[in-house]
Amino acid sequence: MKLKLLKTALIGAVTFTAIASGYAQAHARWLMPSHTSLSGEKTHYVMIDASISNELFSPDKAYRPKQKGAEYDDNLLIALAPNGKPVEETIRAYYLKRKNSAAVSLTQDGTYHIAMQQKPMLMTFYKDKDGNRGRVFAGKKEADLPAGATDVRTVKSIATVDTFVSRNGTSKPTLLGQGLEISGPTHPNDLFAGEEAKFQLLMDGKPAADVELAIVRGSARYHNERDEVKVTTDKKGFFTVTFAHADMYLIEASVDQKPADADIDNVRYSLFTTLEVAPE
Repeated sequence: MKLKLLKTALIGAVTFTAIASGYAQAHARWLMPSHTSLSGEKTHYVMIDASISNELFSPDKAYRPKQKGAEYDDNLLIALAPNGKPVEETIRAYYLKRKNSAAVSLTQDGTYHIAMQQKPMLMTFYKDKDGNRGRVFAGKKEADLPAGATDVRTVKSIATVDTFVSRNGTSKPTLLGQGLEISGPTHPNDLFAGEEAKFQLLMDGKPAADVELAIVRGSARYHNERDEVKVTTDKKGFFTVTFAHADMYLIEASVDQKPADADIDNVRYSLFTTLEVAPE
């Protein structure tokens, strides 16, 4: 299913840094669900936090609502229900300085695919007459660049920030159908420490071959090393990983492509998927 693109959340300077650099050195964008698996007959709510941070899963920078001064954004997140349709109830994400926080109701049994709604973003980088580097969130034609700007370069960014939550058992998650995303055969809510998991990386719904991914363990402040494993997809986009510890993990990847538009110098796809791994 194609994800319907609505309003774009305004992203701060730290996001620019994340987009401009590789994932290994970048600030991570992430969603953190309060639960990834719930059971019971009544309607459940799951809390979703969204933030950008260097210390994984420790909130640092929130996504500002598009309307200046607004305390919440009703279009920051989308949840695709097990029946493949977006949940009808408004998902109101409150702006809390260091994070956004929203409640998503779970009324159907099966797996919900929850993601940020971001339309492709154009950024133009340049060097001014004094040699200082800058950037404008616009394409070359629209960008208000200083006189004498050189090294002008426009990047189109297409980012996926998502996670999965299941109610009363799992079902095959609905795909976003655009950008980078992971699919089975292993279910994203059926992960255990010490067990091998197999996923397929998709780009615009098609297998993404020969792409390097970083699987990063959360709770970074409680261990000294950036606990990261790198894997590469095969010709059909598949990759396997064995999670060493029970924890929350972030799967990161980025792919650069040559654009069809002559006014764009580079198209960058990026992925930030949060998964929970249970104890053995």
